Amino acid sequence: MEGDNYMPELKEQVSRHLTEVFQGETQETTARKLNTTQGNVSKWVSGSQVPTSDMLCEISKAYKVSVDWILGISSQKEIDGVVLEKLTYEQITRIVDELIQNNNFSIPNLAEIAPNEIEYEEDENGESVPIPPVPQYDSDYIKVNDRLLSYLLRRRYKIQLTGEDMLDMWKENKLPNFMGLKLLKYDGSVEETIDTRSWSSFGDAEWVELIKELSTLTEAELQEIIRKSKEKDGINNG
Repeated sequence: MEGDNYMPELKEQVSRHLTEVFQGETQETTARKLNTTQGNVSKWVSGSQVPTSDMLCEISKAYKVSVDWILGISSQKEIDGVVLEKLTYEQITRIVDELIQNNNFSIPNLAEIAPNEIEYEEDENGESVPIPPVPQYDSDYIKVNDRLLSYLLRRRYKIQLTGEDMLDMWKENKLPNFMGLKLLKYDGSVEETIDTRSWSSFGDAEWVELIKELSTLTEAELQEIIRKSKEKDGINNG
């Protein structure tokens, strides 16, 4: 598909759309994502060449954009992605529900976190025992169990303190590093495995590598990592 046989209008259209898609990245970064050369990326965005059909598919998969949109055939840009400007309350509720189902988020029992004055009653032996607090679940308070989600949200608020322009730069240049990382089901094994690492000092690159690794491991492999970590701790503490 590359060559000089295509109309200048097509090359210009593809150039404009790919410039938009790759915005915020260096050409070297884009090339690494697509397993191609910086020279090819330069030719696409300059309009001197159009990507091959295979490469158009790779761009579509990597950046969640429609091939038809890249070629100017369709005005529908996104594919298999979230169109932020078009989100509805129904969609957001379903997303949050999925996060709760996966235990990435949870609604904590506020009575257990910050109990009011403890009340007591007598048991059958006449001894005074505390009355268990009545659960107080308030959806205005959501606990982030997922270590990576917590990291990203903390980063977001910390960067916002430096200015909205810095936050915009982070969202455009840094947040895309996590594109393509599948959301993990945050069960006990995943959480325990993450806790075997020094995640509190992780930066973006370390988190990306860890989540990629965890997404490929079976439950048995996770349990083996946990077992070895506990064994090592036992030796060190001994």
